[in-house]
Amino acid sequence: MPKDLKEMYKTIMDDHFTPQLEVTFVDGDKRQALFYEKVSWVIEGVNKGLRYGENPGQEAALYKLVNGNLALGDAQTITPGKYLVSDIELLQSGKHPGKTNLTDADNALNILRYFTDT
Repeated sequence: MPKDLKEMYKTIMDDHFTPQLEVTFVDGDKRQALFYEKVSWVIEGVNKGLRYGENPGQEAALYKLVNGNLALGDAQTITPGKYLVSDIELLQSGKHPGKTNLTDADNALNILRYFTDT
């Protein structure tokens, strides 16, 4: 078996999540699309996304919005560039994060958004 085929098989078995994701909302003749890219980190030379999901052994992926927006009436509810945990930079880590690690960080960041500079 060629080496590149073995590497392709290993990649597929290692990560079942697509690198890009498109979510489209259709309301009559109105169409809104959101485009996401999977988040990954390089730790000790290994480029990988989330280590596990809600529970160890459960697969998971984290995506960040890179294009599109979602408007409900006059409210812009989702827009690109307003990342919290999906754009986090790991300054020090011994292994790739799990979903619960990022959920804790996301909850803390959501609370901090309500503090003002006054």
